[in-house]
Amino acid sequence: MSIGTSAWDQLSTDSAQLLLCDLQPQIVARSKTIEPDALGKSAGVLLEVARLFSLPTTLSVVPEGDKAPELISELRGSGFAQEKLRASASPFLDEATKNLLAQSRRKVLTIGGFATEAAVLHAVLDACAQGYEVLVPVDVCGGMSERTEQAALRQIIAAGAITTSVVSIATKLAPDFTTDLGKDLFSIVQRLRLT
Repeated sequence: MSIGTSAWDQLSTDSAQLLLCDLQPQIVARSKTIEPDALGKSAGVLLEVARLFSLPTTLSVVPEGDKAPELISELRGSGFAQEKLRASASPFLDEATKNLLAQSRRKVLTIGGFATEAAVLHAVLDACAQGYEVLVPVDVCGGMSERTEQAALRQIIAAGAITTSVVSIATKLAPDFTTDLGKDLFSIVQRLRLT
């Protein structure tokens, strides 16, 4: 990758979109690397950032037995994010999801979810293979164990994706807190500090 062409360098309100995978209560409850409440809070803040900047957002979910998938409370009722059901490790194996992501024509894809070792890893690898520049905010990822998540993150980085955080992404999109947009963003990211 040459200087000036990484996902980070290309990240803007015109180039970015968001893909969150399997952020469902029963699934997120299995996280061993981040508390489920902290994961939910970070995902909710990232969703609010996406709303603020009108970033196309896809919420990829999987079936939960015979029940319809339910999103964590922080993601429910967003009014703008599109929910897509899949039955595969990678959202890119689902044609409807793959097409929805392609339709936006935005090549910087931020990916988070549970588990880092499965849905996130496979989404990142497939996104990179499809020509997307990928960012992975680690505070919106949960793993099955520290050891297995670290292995997955090393593989994600080796594939060319960049690991980062919600606050880093948000402040890259609006670094000036004196503007109205910057003030709105600052208010949103402050929710990560509140307990």
